[in-house]
Amino acid sequence: MTVYFDDSNYIQIQRQGGHHYITIRAVYTGSDVGGTDVDFILDTGAFMTVISRDIAKEFGYDKLPKVSAKIKGYSGEVSADFVRIPGLKVLEPLLTDVPVLIPHSNEHKLNVLGLNVLEYFNYYFDTENDKLYLCNNPNPRPYREILACGGVFIITDKNVTP
Repeated sequence: MTVYFDDSNYIQIQRQGGHHYITIRAVYTGSDVGGTDVDFILDTGAFMTVISRDIAKEFGYDKLPKVSAKIKGYSGEVSADFVRIPGLKVLEPLLTDVPVLIPHSNEHKLNVLGLNVLEYFNYYFDTENDKLYLCNNPNPRPYREILACGGVFIITDKNVTP
């Protein structure tokens, strides 16, 4: 399959403190408005998208059904809630019912855009011009399969069904 990227389908990347950020729109719980722009760190090594506890409270995500879990990664173990948020609008269309992790600690102030969102796009990082080119991926690899095979390590007393 050949994928073509052009200047009609990109998001500008901002560089700060050694990180690459993009701004995307997040939808409030129970809202019919278009949402609010939120800055996310681009992390192609992060499978799951992470929303800070502050943003979760502001947008009502902390009131959504959740499963508390301990997540093991390269930086250690973190307690977090596994939640499905109403939506993220990266470009078009709006991605709905998006699974995210919300850390229990307020220490984690950053929002991280993980592969579970990027999998819906074919993408190309143009680091010379600070652009993230995107086009819809007609065959995304569903995150459910990866969670089921142990690609993400979630430790909980309950059975997690994403």
